Amino acid sequence: MESKKPKVLIDLLPPGSITAMAKEAGVTKQAVGQALRKGKPTNRFVQQALRIAKECGSLEAAQTLASIAA
Repeated sequence: MESKKPKVLIDLLPPGSITAMAKEAGVTKQAVGQALRKGKPTNRFVQQALRIAKECGSLEAAQTLASIAA
């Protein structure tokens, strides 16, 4: 069985994270999603998403899976 690799940062976030970021910033979920898909490191939503992914452990898990697959 083939595992699904996260293609974008959005895939590493727990449910509700994008909505919470959008409400906190006063923007739409679509704006946050678009920023995360672009993945520019200087974007505040990308930085916040990386912090959330690190805190919940999904970033480390994705890195481990990527190293195993390589």
